[in-house]
Formats: sequence, C-alpha cells, structure tokens
Amino acid sequence: MSEAKLKTKDLVNIGIFSVIYMVLSIVVMTTAILSPILWLLWPAITGIVCNFIYMLLVSKVPKQGTAFLLIAITGIIYFATGECTWTIAITCIAAGILAEIIRKIFGYNNPKGEIISSGIICIGLIGSPLPMWLFQETYMKSIIEMGMNPGYVNKMQTLISIPTLIGVIVTAFMGGAIGAYIGKSIFKKRFEKAGII
Repeated sequence: MSEAKLKTKDLVNIGIFSVIYMVLSIVVMTTAILSPILWLLWPAITGIVCNFIYMLLVSKVPKQGTAFLLIAITGIIYFATGECTWTIAITCIAAGILAEIIRKIFGYNNPKGEIISSGIICIGLIGSPLPMWLFQETYMKSIIEMGMNPGYVNKMQTLISIPTLIGVIVTAFMGGAIGAYIGKSIFKKRFEKAGII
C-alpha cells in the first residue's frame, strides 16, 4: 500500500515536470496573440505540444494524485501570476479530479487511461478563455483596459457562442489525447531504450 502513495521523490518529480509543463504552455500561449482563434485553440495546441511531458510524468510516477497535482499546480500558477483569471484554477482542479477518476478506473499503468486522462487535463485549460462566455461584457472591457487591441477583442466577441464553447472543449480533449499518443510513441522508441522509464 505504501508503494501506491506519493513519496518525497515523487513530489519532487511532479514539481519539476509541472514547471516544465507550465513554461512550455506559456510559450504556446504567446502564439495566441496572433489570432483570437489561436487563443480559443490554446488548450488543444498546448495538449499537442506539451502533453508528452504528462505522459513521461505518469510513466515515472504511476500513482494516484500525479495527474491532479500537475494540472492543479499549472492552473494555480497561471492564476497567481495574473496570466489568467480565477476560472483557470477552478477548471484545472476539476479536470485534475476527473482525470484521477479515469486513471483509477482504467488502472495507473493503462495506456487508454493515460491517453483519456491526458485529454481531460487539457479541458482544464479552457479556464483561460472561459470568462469570455461567463462574464463577457466586463471581461472584454477589462482586457481592453489592460492594453489589448480593441479590434482583436471585437473579433473575439464574434466567436463567442455555445457551439464555439463546445468546440473548444472537444478540441482541447483531442489535443491532449493526440499529445499523449505522440508522447507514448516517443517513449517507446527513445525513453525506454535510454532507461528513463
């Protein structure tokens, strides 16, 4: 039973991988300034680019709490640094809980569970654009006051609809699943041979 619990070494690994995941996701986020559509697709693009890190982490620490801590730490840091509103902390924590439920159902070394949970943690990142649906008027006004181009903001407003929100959720999941699949392929060819996992 003690082997199933997170140890100090596991927490250190989770902390390191969370920082790497965070930094890479910020790099991806910088592309969002190019187009409002890219901002809406940020969770999906992050999944494709960054979720090999998640796959490496759950391979190194195949225990309960790994997925939750990675995405919860990411969401909380985004909120704490002022990069996003409080919504990202809430959605990331909720996604982390759901991802852990999936991992428990499938088993902590099950490839299907890892891929599905990878998709779910990316849904947590929709907390970044979510304010555009939850409190559109005040949010749009606030980001213009912060210096965002009014033309860019107006273009974003034209994209806000329920079908768009559903699309953001679906593409976020797909991006995370694709990133996990890519990561799994990389591990098989490279990391296992190198003895990393």
